Amino acid sequence: MLICPECGAHLSPNASCQAFFDECISLEFLDPAYGAVHHLTVATYMLQHSSKLSSEGWLAMRQLLREFLVEKKNPAEVRKQHRNDVDNGRRKWKITSRDGMAKFDKANWTRTIAVVRLENAAVYCADIIDWASTALQDAEMIEPG
Repeated sequence: MLICPECGAHLSPNASCQAFFDECISLEFLDPAYGAVHHLTVATYMLQHSSKLSSEGWLAMRQLLREFLVEKKNPAEVRKQHRNDVDNGRRKWKITSRDGMAKFDKANWTRTIAVVRLENAAVYCADIIDWASTALQDAEMIEPG
């Protein structure tokens, strides 16, 4: 059994969170029923794999999840609201991290991408929503270092 160093997911040998995430994204692009939760999949995965993000990027992902899950905003509304905030020409901070170092040492997330079932769109979407909701609760307890 492998354990992801960033999110703490328990993985089978030769598996990785990145490979599973890629499989999820493929399903979401191939089937609109799976794609209904794409905005949650990406933001949640990025929160739990913080080496891909700057500190500001991590906080932005957490805020996106809050807007989707707590404030019940839809992706189009959030895109329109944040259009200028994330524009590369206007943004004063980087979303991604170049150093590949975890910014938030939290290897005990309550749920990880490893719990998401792919068997059908209804099960998949329910699992993504549960994963995202739990991750947001966990992330609300983390403050930048």
